[in-house]
Amino acid sequence: TREEFIDGVLFVNYKKLVPPDSFIGQYMEYMSYVETAESYDFWCALWAIGVGCGREVFVDRPNSPVHLNWYIILAAESGTTRKSTAISAIRDIVAGDNKLITGKTSPESLELYLHEETIKTGNATANFAVSELVSILGKEGYMATMPGLLTDLYDSPNIRKSGGTIKTGEIIQNNVYVTFISASTPAWLVTAINPSVIEGGFTSRVIFVVDDHRKRAIAWPEERGEGERENILRRYESTVEGGRRLHAGLSISSGGLSAYRRWYNNRTSHSDPFLSSFEAREDDHILRVGGCLAINDGTLELQTNHIRKAIKVINEAKDRANHLFGGDFSQRARVVEGIARIREILIEAGNNGIKHSDLQRRIVRKLDAKEVRMLTDIMHECNMIQIFDMKRGGRFYRATRGIEKFGVTSEVLAKLNLD
Repeated sequence: TREEFIDGVLFVNYKKLVPPDSFIGQYMEYMSYVETAESYDFWCALWAIGVGCGREVFVDRPNSPVHLNWYIILAAESGTTRKSTAISAIRDIVAGDNKLITGKTSPESLELYLHEETIKTGNATANFAVSELVSILGKEGYMATMPGLLTDLYDSPNIRKSGGTIKTGEIIQNNVYVTFISASTPAWLVTAINPSVIEGGFTSRVIFVVDDHRKRAIAWPEERGEGERENILRRYESTVEGGRRLHAGLSISSGGLSAYRRWYNNRTSHSDPFLSSFEAREDDHILRVGGCLAINDGTLELQTNHIRKAIKVINEAKDRANHLFGGDFSQRARVVEGIARIREILIEAGNNGIKHSDLQRRIVRKLDAKEVRMLTDIMHECNMIQIFDMKRGGRFYRATRGIEKFGVTSEVLAKLNLD
């Protein structure tokens, strides 16, 4: 598989990971008509395999099987890589035989939903496909326990009980299987995912697909060929049906096991809170990717090439997520939120611009006066804003077209050595 390093960041060639006639290969070709990132198309297709195969298909690791329930968050600046388009497209593919949760849900509602699904079907299954992460991890007080609940559900327990309420009585959930895919901007993400959420283990269970690179610019999309959607649907259904026909766990070949052991025994560990947390689940993620790739190509056995490819894509996901959550996370989170707010205010002001004192007043809860001046100076250096000195003292700001370009936040963070 070809790899590239651009500005020190690993880029995997996702199309080379899968056979072109497989479900993922065909889905990526199907998505070539829109401006999504290729990494989004790949991970959305992996999520779809996990949804379609369900709880009965797993990697048969002794004593601790690995289910294919993905937690995936696509992350990029607003409008750059069509995150919502990516989620909408895969939601359309899996919706036929699978019940999806597409809107806002509170922790209490999710608990009750899984209880009711247990009563109806015997299985506590929930598949989230929500375009905006705020619908799952909103900042309202009643949503504060959602990361902890999703963390608890992730390992797909055979039976789970909770106290419930006087009205509902004891809540019982059998054969738990929860997946979700959602999207967010980095600015919102780093303020929602605080250090306590990292320490609680939620982020170790999530694949953050961070990508600001569209596969290509498409001014006027071509019409898809007649029957293309139906072909993708049929390929998807046959792929997941192949996995379900196993009626057992996915095995691993002797070569695959050797490759996995070699990686496991030689991997590097880190002390950074995010990396150390993620690495606690990294082995599961690699087996989960490998399992989905084995289902995708029909081998239904984790082989050496599946393990090697899985290691590459998980390494890339970890590296990019670490740019958001690693290092001095709390400082970066505050600065990223401040940049986003300054950008929002200046775009809103338009050609009228805004005085420094007014900008400071509107952002005082996020940044102090020194930080505002430092950030506006950097944004001026990057040709994102104009700065005018007023006759009576003080400064006046006006946004340029540069403030709307891709990667504004990353460019400012790089100047601050916080990238």
